[in-house]
Amino acid sequence: MSTKMVVKRRSLNTLKPKLILLAKDRKALNYEVLRRFAEATGAVECFWRISDRSFSGCVAEVWFNELQIAGEFAGVCSDRTGVNCKLRVTSEGPAKFYVTVPCL
Repeated sequence: MSTKMVVKRRSLNTLKPKLILLAKDRKALNYEVLRRFAEATGAVECFWRISDRSFSGCVAEVWFNELQIAGEFAGVCSDRTGVNCKLRVTSEGPAKFYVTVPCL
């Protein structure tokens, strides 16, 4: 008696509608509004730069001395933009932590 095992493969095509939907939900923030929000939350510095990785083509780098404040800032910005705003630790720069946020 021979037993055949059938493995169903999931096509990547089934994921496309969801990926397209997620791409439409992304919203870049206005840099000036983002800068003012950063200042109000205690940011040390806020820079604007061109980014090859950002869907908007630009990001704001917002620098903080405290991890908790940087994490909360990243969370709020992630909720508003629809993408994960990265929080990084560094030994160089105006502060210890920085968050990159897609902006216009």
